Amino acid sequence: MQPHEVPEHYFPAVRARDIERFMALFALDAVVILPDGTEVAGAPAIRAMEERVFASGAPMPEPQVVVAGERAVAVEIDVHLPGGTVMKAANFFQLNEAGLIQRLSVYRKTG
Repeated sequence: MQPHEVPEHYFPAVRARDIERFMALFALDAVVILPDGTEVAGAPAIRAMEERVFASGAPMPEPQVVVAGERAVAVEIDVHLPGGTVMKAANFFQLNEAGLIQRLSVYRKTG
């Protein structure tokens, strides 16, 4: 997968809550960095985390702006929360040589 293709695969997998399609995007030794700094390392831990997120019925992220480089992509995201507020977030994806997500850093605006 090329960096500019990441949002075309990642966000539909999240919206469908399709764990197999989601996990197919990640390297086995991938790392996800959550907004609070927590690191989730390795495919089994990422799968377990995302299964909990999918089961929670969390609001779906909507990509707004995509900036792609040679082996990385940044995506600005809106998340529409109950009550009509919009949470601003950003995902930074780094790909390995095989085009799989090696590292995903997730940020969100607070306050």
